[in-house]
Amino acid sequence: MATRNESRRRPPQRADDEDTTRAVNADVDAGAMTSPIAGGEPILRREKREISILVARKEVTITHARYAAGEQVAGPHVHHEHTDAFYVLEGELTFEIGREAKTITLSSGGFVAVPPGVAHSLRNGSDRPARWLTIHAPDGGFAAFMRGVRDGIKVEWDISTVGAGVGLPASQALISPGETQTPTAS
Repeated sequence: MATRNESRRRPPQRADDEDTTRAVNADVDAGAMTSPIAGGEPILRREKREISILVARKEVTITHARYAAGEQVAGPHVHHEHTDAFYVLEGELTFEIGREAKTITLSSGGFVAVPPGVAHSLRNGSDRPARWLTIHAPDGGFAAFMRGVRDGIKVEWDISTVGAGVGLPASQALISPGETQTPTAS
């Protein structure tokens, strides 16, 4: 027998789904109390950006980030050996995904998993701060890269910058919309 939340879950959507309506995430209880993520290994602490490593293992690295309104997070890039995933805790993140650079905006409770070979970029294009978790599985050198950012040391890892039209299509990404999902014409 399914629990109450299991029976209300929406299945994840692929980036090529045609549904452009606002979707409600049945797993988010509007009356629930939220608490800030505390601890972690500080990487960056600035007025407009904060990043901490929460988990750093060979199998997975998880970071927590907060960026101010309008901040670019990462330009177009691709990973060859690991999945890069994002879970939005607060605010909105806008992604451009796939060789066609399909634009998708995810709100609180939204999740996107970008597999190897799929180009992606992200930004906080909204007028308020955003907080999210980034999950690299396996790590792919991400934890070492983040520590290098903090310590001013260049670290090579599983990332390549890409131009337009490169990589696999957006349909390879897995998207669960959260409170809203807003596909935008590219």
